[in-house]
Amino acid sequence: MDRIPTRRPEQLLTALVITLVLAGLAVLIPTAAQRLAAARPVPTPVATATPTAPPAAVLLPDELDRDLAGVMTIVDDHSFGTAFLIDPQGDFLTAASLISGSASLRLIDNTGGSRPVRLIGIDAALGLAQVRASSDGTPMPFGDPATLQLDDPVVLLASPKVANLRPSTPAVLTARSATELSLRVDDRPGNLGGPVVGPGGKVLGILTMTGKALPINLVSDDVAQWRRQAGTAMPLAPLPSTLMLRGSDSTSAPATGPTVQSVSPARASATQDTVVTITGSGLIAGSLLRVHFVPLASPTGAFDGLAATLVSASTLTVKVPAGRVVQDYVIQLTNGDGAVTSSRTAFTITP
Repeated sequence: MDRIPTRRPEQLLTALVITLVLAGLAVLIPTAAQRLAAARPVPTPVATATPTAPPAAVLLPDELDRDLAGVMTIVDDHSFGTAFLIDPQGDFLTAASLISGSASLRLIDNTGGSRPVRLIGIDAALGLAQVRASSDGTPMPFGDPATLQLDDPVVLLASPKVANLRPSTPAVLTARSATELSLRVDDRPGNLGGPVVGPGGKVLGILTMTGKALPINLVSDDVAQWRRQAGTAMPLAPLPSTLMLRGSDSTSAPATGPTVQSVSPARASATQDTVVTITGSGLIAGSLLRVHFVPLASPTGAFDGLAATLVSASTLTVKVPAGRVVQDYVIQLTNGDGAVTSSRTAFTITP
């Protein structure tokens, strides 16, 4: 009988061990993989950005209306800016750069009427000036600029009568020091001197240059001193060609009948005849049609325009004769049926 080789059982035993090891690994590897996966740190999910809600309006509608009643337009020799009323006696604050060196000034109220101005004081170091004029506007209250934080919203105001400017322009505080507020704002040259207001409609600063405002708390010493001064009466400045006014306020004309809204050109030379165009509403033809120019600040110099001609129910032309007195006028219209309206639309005779 043949003998089984001695190496044969050893080979079978080795194969059996390998088989058992492989079977064990097949069971253990998936479990280990699961445990390793569970132990591996999982990245924190990135939060999805949500749009930031816009800030609430700085001013309530009634606060904005109240403030705008005290914001008017100041005109110097060549340009115009903004001024705002601070007390019942007619004191207005504005930017010194609008006033300094000007030989003439005028204040235009929110009906388009012009008012003579007295120069009260200038503080060139602060960029502040104060003028005085008769006014039936609403004085604006002062606030505390120290309450402002970076990125706080504020509002820059301008006269609602001026078509060149927005009555309220949103702004954001970008920097602040003891003497200056820096703003991110879409301001225009005509905004210079305008009030920067915050919640409650309170003035926090005065725009003294593009994007820069003087904190309102710095004006108190000057204002206290200037209130005791009579100031200097200034000649009326010419109306700049760059100033465009919106239609006359409804309070400057009757609720029914004719109205006068604008005149173009708004000035004429005393050396020659000039044909001007008057726009309004409710105009009718008739033998009584008449345009009368009434001096704004003088008892003499009134005159009638010549050859008043109706073009449409909203337009008429009239000739301003040469030789009229150099001064400011307002327009009084007698309609074709005899109805009279006295507007506050300004017209100027220049040398």
